[in-house]
Amino acid sequence: MTESGRPSWQSACWYLVGALLFLGFGFTEMAGSDLWWHLAGGREILEQGTLWLRDTWSYSAAGERWRNHEWLSDLVFYGWYQLFGLHSLVYWKWLLVIACFGLLQALLVRLSGAQPAALLLSVLALAVAAPFIDMRPHLYSLLAFVVLLHLGVRRAPFWQFALLFLLWVNLHGGFMLGLLVLPFLLFPFRQSSWAAVWRVALWELGCIAVCMLNPDGAKVVIYPLTYALQAESPFRQIAEWLPPWMPGGIQSPLFFWCLPLLPLALLGYCLPLLRRQVHLPWWSLGVALLTLAMALTSRRFIPLFAIALAVFAAPLLGVLLGRLRAGLQWTLLGALLLVALLRLAPYPLQAAPAFHYLTAEYSYPHLTVDVLQRNRVQGRVFAYYNWGGFLHWRSDGALSVYIDGRANTLYGDAVYLNYVSVLRGDPGWIDIVEQSGAEYFLWPARLAGGAHKAKELLASGRWKRVYSSSSAILLARQEVPVQLSVGVPADSPWWQLSEGWRFLLQGDADRAQRNARAVLEKYSYHQGACNLLGATLREVGDEAGAARNLADCRAQFPSVFLR
Repeated sequence: MTESGRPSWQSACWYLVGALLFLGFGFTEMAGSDLWWHLAGGREILEQGTLWLRDTWSYSAAGERWRNHEWLSDLVFYGWYQLFGLHSLVYWKWLLVIACFGLLQALLVRLSGAQPAALLLSVLALAVAAPFIDMRPHLYSLLAFVVLLHLGVRRAPFWQFALLFLLWVNLHGGFMLGLLVLPFLLFPFRQSSWAAVWRVALWELGCIAVCMLNPDGAKVVIYPLTYALQAESPFRQIAEWLPPWMPGGIQSPLFFWCLPLLPLALLGYCLPLLRRQVHLPWWSLGVALLTLAMALTSRRFIPLFAIALAVFAAPLLGVLLGRLRAGLQWTLLGALLLVALLRLAPYPLQAAPAFHYLTAEYSYPHLTVDVLQRNRVQGRVFAYYNWGGFLHWRSDGALSVYIDGRANTLYGDAVYLNYVSVLRGDPGWIDIVEQSGAEYFLWPARLAGGAHKAKELLASGRWKRVYSSSSAILLARQEVPVQLSVGVPADSPWWQLSEGWRFLLQGDADRAQRNARAVLEKYSYHQGACNLLGATLREVGDEAGAARNLADCRAQFPSVFLR
């Protein structure tokens, strides 16, 4: 029986199981440093009352025009925060994931005529994409891509395409993919004529014109193309832009396993037995090949290829699974429901613990910023790249940085290359920091060579230690007057953790353990407190206690970063 002949309550069961499965893939842990400056960007737009912002957060590009092509996303982030609180942004993420892949499931039902095929392919697409699903505006592009495919399949009127692109161009730069995909969707492969081709060209030009309706006009439309063609740009060496076979950055374990599915599906369409039942969908083959080429160029496009692959394979898998007996379909649905519940069982749906891990909230210099703000310290900070947005969110430019995650929408190549030299510790890196005009140097204590860098700066005699915590080291130029006379509250979890690690390094495991337990009493899910307590228990030889602590903490959130 086809989907059109199935009772609506049965369809609802498939979509409900799909939603549970999609939610289960929404727990990707990632230090999403961009989230912080997007939040700050929304606040900045409202405070300045304009979309045409000049940079007030850095000292290397102060006063320069910031081409914020994701301004609408920033307003949504900040508005959501104002209405529901910071931690509730996990619900924003989960809603977008469920909406995106739920709409994909509906599209695949339309293309395949079989709910089992639609759900299996939707879950496969999300499983391939899952490592990239973090709290960033790129989720809008995944959703808009699926909506665009819907509009193309049902031959929607032009105004609906125009409305989609009007929103998309102001939410995320992925709108350019939509403009590239649109001709494949609209091209009359079966009944081509000059009139039909001309109509496609007019619609494409119309959508390009709509994309000009953004604060920077044509510059935003041209920007993704010029950036994609500038292979020599140093910003292309940021991990997310690297090809998927190169080491480092985010990896999708299933991506290379799924690549053979494309030629296998193409072969299936060519088999005489199947060719009589389903036609080769040329438009979806073109979209799949386009997104594959993009994914092989940059791993950040892997989620788009996963969606396109599912769309291409749907009619074929629909033929293969569409004739399953009702009993087998219900058995499959039950098995998928069990998988969904097992995937969700270890994870919390509460906002606070989920946000803590999904954004790696614990990895940012909370305590150091608290101390600086309580002492009203301001100035130019050469900070770790991933911490730039967090400083913007917390200080609103009072602690201005050298560079941050806004990358080439604001900074030139030389600024980024200088930062990379400092990050690598190249010869002369200290000169780069000092010649940049930095008054402070803020770096992770246990990452990116932080301890070694601090030692070299102090050995130069031109820098002094201002503050150190378990997560960050803050130095200042000798001539910069700074006095930290105001401490943070003793019940601050970040202070208690920092002190706990200090006690442990001094050999006082009992005091360290008390600090860890004090934090866990208030925040039972806290990653730093869990790891500190485990370390103190191992220090005193209580391996069984350390194992119980690890189990308790992973019961709060099963993170691989709990040790």
